[in-house]
Amino acid sequence: MPSRKVWMIFAAFFLLSTKPAHTAENARMSDAAKKLEQIADGVPGLVGYYVMTVDGETLFSRNEDRLFTQASAIKIPILLEAIAQREAGKIDWSKHYPITKSNQVSGSGILSQLSDGGSQISTGDLAIMMIVLSDNTATNLLIDLVGMENVNQRLDSLGCPRTRLRRVMMDTAAAERGEENVSTPAEAAKIMQTLAQRKFLSPNASDEVLAILRKPKSTAVRKAIPAEIPIANKPGGIPGVATEWALVEYADRPYIITLMGKDGEEARFLETFTEIAKCVHQAVASKP
Repeated sequence: MPSRKVWMIFAAFFLLSTKPAHTAENARMSDAAKKLEQIADGVPGLVGYYVMTVDGETLFSRNEDRLFTQASAIKIPILLEAIAQREAGKIDWSKHYPITKSNQVSGSGILSQLSDGGSQISTGDLAIMMIVLSDNTATNLLIDLVGMENVNQRLDSLGCPRTRLRRVMMDTAAAERGEENVSTPAEAAKIMQTLAQRKFLSPNASDEVLAILRKPKSTAVRKAIPAEIPIANKPGGIPGVATEWALVEYADRPYIITLMGKDGEEARFLETFTEIAKCVHQAVASKP
């Protein structure tokens, strides 16, 4: 059996051989953290972000517990509740709903442009339109179907009590009263982590949600990440506000990034989000 002295020599050798790699990585991440702060400081308004590995290691954060208006990113929790109610047999994924003048709302999407009563869309297709086209008519139909309070109860069950669906899309009167749909960078990241770990309801249900979120869309984070790397994400934006929740499925080290901005210009926030996402990916993907 090796003597204690031999073990001590081996341990010292191991520590010396691994220390440079850890030191280099720590320095790289520290430099990236400083650069991220500089980028965020350079845009008018409040910027928040949270970056974590899928297993829960925090990489970067700023204003992670501040509340931000979510715009269309809040459609992810609506999708979760719709999938959950379908799995529980409460709603029919194949049932069709007529698109009429009474349920059409303006803003993003295509359903508001259809003729009055000329088309019927299935529940499942409404969910896809809500995420891929950010269709507001589809979103409101799904909110009516699953119930706003049920969405919020689902968020409570996920440990996200500050993420709240408070109004339907394009309800300007509610918005003027301050009834905005809100979340924090940290809670949004927690929701995406639940999906990434395949812990939402079941592995199959989590996979289905992620498959919908992976469908192609142009976003600030997508512009920053090499095209061959899949991203499951949903952006949102209204005047003065921009958001994005994303799972970057980088093979060597998948990670979650949530980005939020308020009290500024949506276009400037989106440009800043792309800069932040590029900096984050470079730090995560670089080898020590």
